[in-house]
Amino acid sequence: MINALIGEIVSIKEGYMIVRSNNIEYILLVSNQSASRFSSLDKEERKLIKILTTLQVREDSLTLYGFYDEAEREAFVQLQTVSGIGPKQALKILSGINVRHLAEALDSGNIKTLSTIPGIGPKTAQKMVLALRNVLVLDEPKTRQTASRATVWADLVNALVEMGFERRRSEEVIENLEVEFATEIGELSRQSAEELLFRHALKNLS
Repeated sequence: MINALIGEIVSIKEGYMIVRSNNIEYILLVSNQSASRFSSLDKEERKLIKILTTLQVREDSLTLYGFYDEAEREAFVQLQTVSGIGPKQALKILSGINVRHLAEALDSGNIKTLSTIPGIGPKTAQKMVLALRNVLVLDEPKTRQTASRATVWADLVNALVEMGFERRRSEEVIENLEVEFATEIGELSRQSAEELLFRHALKNLS
């Protein structure tokens, strides 16, 4: 499975984007919400970014889906647990409403709001509420955030090692950068913090 791609955004189109990683260009299907957020990144940020992914494997095709953050990816997975909703429909739903508003509508049983999403009628909206009420958790406990950040740094080190850098040196650089940018990291999402550390780690190691 492909958990994420680390590379350069080549182009962003309606419904998909192209990412170059290790001299290979990948097509990722993305929601309009993610496409808009990736499009807002400046040129430098697009040169090196981590994009979360989910790979759908079928007998006749491999389809890679991309997400701006973990909340959207989790929503994409959970939506497919609802009878009648597949990956394409899940992505269409996430194009029509952001994850926070989706979670609020599900938790409050707001059928009217859910029914305004393109392709979602009252019956499907009701099924979504029954299956996903209080399932999409956006605000994680602090202890869980700390554990997640440790995992992020481990992923960073592994990515640097795969690029040919020595593991011990990579760990030292990441640890030093974590201290140097502690204030910024505390204000950023996990993905943004990881991207910040990764960019500066490459500069220090090169």
